Amino acid sequence: MVGRARRAHARRAGPRHDRSLMAAAAFAGAAALACETSWTRLLGLALGHEQLGVLAVLAGFFGGMALGAALAHARADSVRAPARSFALLQVGVAAYAIASPWSLTWFGGWLPGALGLAAPAVLSVVAAAVILLPATLALGASLPLLVAARRQVATDDARGLARLYALDTIGATLGVLAMIHLLLPALGVPRATAVAAALALISAGLASAGWANERPNEQVEQAAPARDPDDGLLRERWISYVAIGVTGLLGLGLEVIGVRVLAQVFSGTIYSFADLLAVWLLGTGLGAGCHARLSARALGRRPATVLVALVWALALSVALTAMLAKAAPELLEWLAPPSSAWGRRQLAELATAGIVLGPTTILMGACFAHLLALIAAPDPNVTPARPRSIGLALAINGLAAAAAPVVFGLWAIGSLTYAEVWAAIAWGYLLLAVGIAWLRRFPPRVIAFGSIVGGLTLLSAGAGAGSLVLVEDEGDAWTIVERREGSLGVVGVSRTTQAPGSIERPLLRLRVDRHFRMGGALSIGERRMGHVSMLLAGPEARAALFLGLGTGATAGAGLSYPLTQLTGVELVPDVIEMLPHFEAVNAGLTTDPRVRLLPVDARRFLRADNGAHDLIVADLFHPARDGAGSLYAREQFTAARERLSPGGLFVQWLPLYQLDWRSLQMIARTFVDVFPHAHAMLALYNVETPALGLIGSASEIQISLAQLERALADPERSALYRELALTDPRDFLAGYMLDRAGLIELAGDAPINDDLHPRVELLAPRAELGPLTGADNLERLLTQRRAWPDGFVTDPDPAALARYRAATAGFADALAHYLQGELALRRRLASAPSTAPVFTRELLAPYLAAYLREPAFLPARPRLFAAAEADPILAEWLLPAMLERTPNHRRAHQAWLAHLARIHDQPRLDVALAAWRELGGD
Repeated sequence: MVGRARRAHARRAGPRHDRSLMAAAAFAGAAALACETSWTRLLGLALGHEQLGVLAVLAGFFGGMALGAALAHARADSVRAPARSFALLQVGVAAYAIASPWSLTWFGGWLPGALGLAAPAVLSVVAAAVILLPATLALGASLPLLVAARRQVATDDARGLARLYALDTIGATLGVLAMIHLLLPALGVPRATAVAAALALISAGLASAGWANERPNEQVEQAAPARDPDDGLLRERWISYVAIGVTGLLGLGLEVIGVRVLAQVFSGTIYSFADLLAVWLLGTGLGAGCHARLSARALGRRPATVLVALVWALALSVALTAMLAKAAPELLEWLAPPSSAWGRRQLAELATAGIVLGPTTILMGACFAHLLALIAAPDPNVTPARPRSIGLALAINGLAAAAAPVVFGLWAIGSLTYAEVWAAIAWGYLLLAVGIAWLRRFPPRVIAFGSIVGGLTLLSAGAGAGSLVLVEDEGDAWTIVERREGSLGVVGVSRTTQAPGSIERPLLRLRVDRHFRMGGALSIGERRMGHVSMLLAGPEARAALFLGLGTGATAGAGLSYPLTQLTGVELVPDVIEMLPHFEAVNAGLTTDPRVRLLPVDARRFLRADNGAHDLIVADLFHPARDGAGSLYAREQFTAARERLSPGGLFVQWLPLYQLDWRSLQMIARTFVDVFPHAHAMLALYNVETPALGLIGSASEIQISLAQLERALADPERSALYRELALTDPRDFLAGYMLDRAGLIELAGDAPINDDLHPRVELLAPRAELGPLTGADNLERLLTQRRAWPDGFVTDPDPAALARYRAATAGFADALAHYLQGELALRRRLASAPSTAPVFTRELLAPYLAAYLREPAFLPARPRLFAAAEADPILAEWLLPAMLERTPNHRRAHQAWLAHLARIHDQPRLDVALAAWRELGGD
């Protein structure tokens, strides 16, 4: 009687418990992916953002989950209260999540030094797996236990499996989107992971509520007799195990190559990659949900036929998806034109990813759910019929997923083109479908028909898609010299002989995907950044480190000085391979015996390298790109300070044209928090792409005036300095902008950017940048500009130093006038970019003011002479004023003579010729 009463109560409570377990799956999925997003990011800072580091974290994560699933395989259905065990695992996940911000940050500081720069790939994978193991074991064992818990309250095992997986995956979709778009920006890592921990605890509570306190059901719904050509699929389950492993490998491989191909045209921010992952998860969840609704038909009639059909459809879908990927640039531009706001661009990327990858991921979800149901189905020859554990299946799938980043991310993409990797995955699915059909003794004509149709479709789709390089052609003026499809982007070099290039000295441009273009001119700005840094470091500098290479123009500047060692660090290996093309601007960086070039993440290098450097120069890092924001973090600046030799300098160049003002304030605030002695200078006087250098040191920064004058007068570098307009010590220091107090004032109330509060990485992508961003930032900086403080420039003669300060002040005033003129001109061009600038007195007044304040300030002269040549009225105003200020200026006299000759003013021309002859002119 008691037993019948308990069973009756269990039947009544079944639906309620079932709903609780389904909700637990959704919350567990949300917690898992929210945590995984945070964990992989923090651990990635230790292992590096180069491909090896990123893939090592992924492989370690999947490997740990596979081990957890394997351990749960034999125990899930034997424990009396699997729901309670699941709840305890979720509590463990929550505890790890709460501690993870600090524990993983500690590992991030210790691990690079422990592994070193030459650590083999397997060691990085093992390190990631071990560090994450407590959490990944719990996550991997959770689903088998939840399935076992549901089997105590329900009999529709196949349908329930698919529903649990679908809700877990859809919850994961919401978890990753919430973590990146909401929690991290609003709360920072510690509180965001606390929210993720709360989700895990909610999941634990729901599972406990769904515990029926009953023994497993001994009766499950039986599938109808199969009508496949061979109905032995449920007896020979090894085929299903092989299939779930192969589909795991191919599925994750497609994710790796799909993300890499679409990253060429997506914005490349932390939000872009989160959106791609969300599309992947949502598609697989929807596919599993569809299978749940059709599970009775899929399993009860022709389970092997359904499996072959799903895998065959996946092969065709992957192949046809390549054609959609090829159209991604046009689709993205149609959904969000270049001028669109950030929100619309994000939605456009999300929609594009859904259109390209959505159909395939839905099929993947359905196929995975079908395989799980086949593996879990009771053996028809065993009585009583009990479902099998899915732990081993999840373990095999997880191990295959762990191998996929290495197989496809490191080997395949490095050896094949993107299109070939994509095609290889499609052919892999087709071969799997044919193999299953053959093993299950499908009629030869069916196998032949499927093989022929599938093969022809794959060949046609591959031909239709062609290359999966989505970078547009450079145009008629530019010719591709070399292009490589690498694991971190499409890297290409193109050339042109159009001005300011020539046949003798063509212009070269380096490009990474669609976003980054470097070079394209004579690299004046990049080379000046290198020389300014070296001049600040002084003649005693012997070891220099350059973080970020590009064309090598900045680092190559260091070879003009008596360095004994120059180390260059670059994240993208193919960029280093392209450096020989730019030897005209990088001084033969790849052939100089003093140079060491390393394809390694800048953050990992600073923590793994034990060397000391007299100068460390950090290149222009776009703050919105995924991972670049961490290069402006307190931890990075601290690591750089610790790698400086006594008296060494760290110079961080900032792209003012790629920074919103708030991000600039946060970077300045972080910089002065790390460096007790800090200054800021302009690299070049360009309002379109201005670059500000933050100069920091642990000791007082002093520039010897005598040494600076000797360096700029060095005859071996005189021609180089003339080309860079870097010949006058007064002009050199005219670019001084801010001292430490000025940087603190600039920062205002901005918070610090650090690893646990990655504000720059999260804020910068949302900023609305435009053609005037650099000009606007520079104009605001000019209003806060300060003279260089006492002690920054030194000289034994106080009187000489005072004269130099006064002369430098004149250059600084001239620079301010010049930049105001450039700002006004830039705004005029932005308002009417299709028309040539029409010079007016108002527009030219700042340039003339710069000349009158300091005639030796060279940048203002070209604008003045060009305007005088173009407009006789302006010439009548400009040239007499210039001659009055500098009566002996030969170029001004020549311009005045040319003007008088053009307007045929013979009387004044005679007077001007007489004055010219007095100067010794012909």
